[in-house]
Amino acid sequence: MRMSFFCRLAIITMPLLFNSARSQNDHFAYAVTAVNKGGSEWIALRKLDTRTGEFSKILLNVQDKDQDLFDFAAYKEYANKKISNAANGTLAGFSPQPALNSSVAAIAYDRKANRLYYAPMSIDQLRYIDLSTMEVVSFSDQFFSKAGKYDFKTAGSINRMVIAPDDYGYTITNDGNHLIRFSTNGAPALTDLGELQDDPMNKDMSIRNNPCANSGGDLIADDAGSLFLVTGSNRVFKVDIATRNTTYLATISALPAKFTTSGAAVTEDGRILISSSLYADGYFTVDPETWNATASSGAHEAFGSADLANSNVLHSKTAANSNLFITKAPDKLSQFRVFPNPVMDDEVSIQFNGLKPGNYTIQLASVLGNTVLKQTATIIGNIQTELVHIPGSTAQGFYYVSILDENNKVVGTQKLVVERW
Repeated sequence: MRMSFFCRLAIITMPLLFNSARSQNDHFAYAVTAVNKGGSEWIALRKLDTRTGEFSKILLNVQDKDQDLFDFAAYKEYANKKISNAANGTLAGFSPQPALNSSVAAIAYDRKANRLYYAPMSIDQLRYIDLSTMEVVSFSDQFFSKAGKYDFKTAGSINRMVIAPDDYGYTITNDGNHLIRFSTNGAPALTDLGELQDDPMNKDMSIRNNPCANSGGDLIADDAGSLFLVTGSNRVFKVDIATRNTTYLATISALPAKFTTSGAAVTEDGRILISSSLYADGYFTVDPETWNATASSGAHEAFGSADLANSNVLHSKTAANSNLFITKAPDKLSQFRVFPNPVMDDEVSIQFNGLKPGNYTIQLASVLGNTVLKQTATIIGNIQTELVHIPGSTAQGFYYVSILDENNKVVGTQKLVVERW
């Protein structure tokens, strides 16, 4: 994702982990590049083979005059009629508008739906590309600025985005004042979760006090409820989604002086592939244990990239003694987490933190005390996540999630909000 012009200029002139069921096996990343080598208009969608470094031909040009733009509600009707009328080819009554798009610097891959969500840089709106048909769909009533007190015109465009293992999309505004979440099930609901909070250990590396250095870049996710923000200045921050606590981890080392990170994606082997919109001589892979970069192998063409996206995540729960994962002593409030919350479908994850090994019961009850479900969980690790399936008959409203030990003693209780479409 691109940084603002002034932030990029400053850098150039200065002396220089959720649901663990998601498998990490993408050997590709979608990339937003220029149409031609050396260009600076970020409008061409390509697919990058992360094993070989080869780019595909242009899959879609978002500024193509012949590219149609569907509104989401109309597109669902259009898609249904297209299926039902496939035999005779009659599709009367649909006249999509031309997709008048700007450059793009924020994409996120939804593997389940085979969609690529994105935000045009000059348009305050969420959209997606149906990768099965390459049709472009907009949500005309979903504006990032309306999710909270975000001034799109003065605070800058949306230029970093990811789909996390909880199946929600996330973006962080350049000023760090807004962690915005959007659902991917049906018509999305944009929610401003609030501003990022500096961990006391950050000191001079505040996420909030230097928006220029911390703008741009890209987001990746892990399987334990965190996002990792790699900024345009190559700084790495870990963001706990539930608390928004943000910890500075490192500044990526061994990069060329002109390299400013624009895109990031996790590779098959758990490393991080990063791209730049300013440096087109190649990509780099980063070791998340040391945050040291090495030139990425493969025959990379000279395409700079404003953003990268795939569905791979960092596996935080399997990395022992890593400086990537900062562990704090558990207390009664942090011994388990419930996410996503609110939950909009029938699945919710319970993350256990620091509970002693043994058998536990997960209990969901209504505010009137009626038990909705009970599920056993055997804890064997320091951090472990269990997936709970909420009965489809469960009504919308407030519920309580309680964890009981082997003696049926309540370890803790948290409130859960169940929403229905």
